[in-house]
Amino acid sequence: MTKQITPEKVIHITWLSVVITLCWPLPINSDRNKIFCFKILQICSIISACLLFLPMLYFCYVHFDDLIATSSCVCLTIGVSQNIFQTIVCCVKHVSLQRIVEEMIVCIKEAEQYEREIFYKYIKKCYVFCGCSIACTYVTAVGFSLRPAILPVPFPFDVEYPFPVNYTSVYIIIYMQHVCVCFQSAAQICISSFGGLLLWFTAARFECLAVNLERSTDTDTLIDCVKKQLHLRRYGEEVLNNFRFMVLYAVGVATFALTLCCIMMIVDVPLFVKIQYIGACVTVLTEIYLYTWPADYLIDMSMGIPQSAYNSTWYDRRLEMQKNLLNMLTYQKPLVLSIRCIVPELSLRYYCSYLSNAFSIFTTLRVMIQN
Repeated sequence: MTKQITPEKVIHITWLSVVITLCWPLPINSDRNKIFCFKILQICSIISACLLFLPMLYFCYVHFDDLIATSSCVCLTIGVSQNIFQTIVCCVKHVSLQRIVEEMIVCIKEAEQYEREIFYKYIKKCYVFCGCSIACTYVTAVGFSLRPAILPVPFPFDVEYPFPVNYTSVYIIIYMQHVCVCFQSAAQICISSFGGLLLWFTAARFECLAVNLERSTDTDTLIDCVKKQLHLRRYGEEVLNNFRFMVLYAVGVATFALTLCCIMMIVDVPLFVKIQYIGACVTVLTEIYLYTWPADYLIDMSMGIPQSAYNSTWYDRRLEMQKNLLNMLTYQKPLVLSIRCIVPELSLRYYCSYLSNAFSIFTTLRVMIQN
């Protein structure tokens, strides 16, 4: 069953999940006209999200005295702002994203059998969780876009316009814009799956390199492995640099959403409001986890190269080769997704610490409000 889910199919599914965000880069051999049209579409996407973002801010201003309506709209506004922010980041880093995605596609196409077996192992590890998270995100988007049919609200998002919207043509245009931004925002959440895919791929390549290193029998093979390691570290650093600010924004959004959720759990609000906030918190925490899980593996795999060198039969080799292996064992810095002064190291340990701090904040807020 798992072997039917090939690396090529995983890439295609991930592409489908984020294609409407316009964040997946064009092929590296695209001509200037295609790139120009793609940039225009990205700008139109940003403008469309801004045209929804401003009426949502106006809604918060008009209904500032309504805690439930304002806090709910603020959460949705942050989601739309993430749409704008990530599209801008991907637009700026388009060339870099082109390089790393193209290299991933070429590497998988040219992979040897033992490398594909390693890729299958990684797919088996995470395809259920990642697939379910993508499916749940889009099911939620469908439900949210049908909100006016279920609740007494005119549009999916809470907005206030400075002009009448009760004309049929105006209403249809605004409603369709809301639906488009709704699905784009859902796809923006799936950007974490895109980043996770590249991080998993980088970790898998380090494992493939470790297998190569253990099989090395002469100095020439060892030198080739060292060159591959240096290239792979540069590739991994480029992947981390492309998603560093997205992770930062996701952590900021999660912190704000968790704080609001804590307040809503304590104050007297309807049950469905609390359920909404719990769902929002689960979404943002899942988004961070989709980055954290492969980033933690990447730390281990990038540090596993010296161990593979040690596990090889270095003691049976010539003195020159033993010295070269010793140089590899001296010092290796792991590839870490970090943000100075905010996220020291994106790993499972940091994620658990983050959740622990969130529960501590919840306890503190409950004591403050009760007193």
